[in-house]
Amino acid sequence: MIGEAPGAEEDKAGKGFVGRAGQTLHHLMEANGFTRGRDYGCANVVRCRPPDNRRPTPREVFNCLPLLADTIRVANPTAVVTVGETSTRAITGIMGLYQNIQALHQYQQDPHQAEMLCHPEIKAAWPADTLLIPMPHTSPLAWNRNAPGGEKWKNIGERQIILAAYIRDQTACRK
Repeated sequence: MIGEAPGAEEDKAGKGFVGRAGQTLHHLMEANGFTRGRDYGCANVVRCRPPDNRRPTPREVFNCLPLLADTIRVANPTAVVTVGETSTRAITGIMGLYQNIQALHQYQQDPHQAEMLCHPEIKAAWPADTLLIPMPHTSPLAWNRNAPGGEKWKNIGERQIILAAYIRDQTACRK
């Protein structure tokens, strides 16, 4: 899981994805057979909380991408789930979460095939067969809204995690 940046709860706990949105995400992951620490880990594009919990600036994202590239290289994941538009755009360079979801779906979630890895260090660190699954941010406010196609973001997010579980199961069958 790659999120945007730590929030207030994460800052206080010193651990990512522990606030309300993170709990929503973990419940969704558990409902699909994932266990944090065993099946998935959590990282953020920006490692420190921006002032006033604002969205990270493009400069902050750019400055932190080498650290994210190192995390990806060490983790060597089968798939990466980006949570929200900021983390997805940091990987692909494409603005718009819905556009990223649609584009990656056309290429079976393969960012190499779709030529969607924009930052040179991310591109160099990205394992050859690692898939990218963008999903909407899990904040209750975001999930109550409609995506550009009219569907609830909540339904799209749930479908993306089901896709991640399917990919996990297919990968396990090949081993």
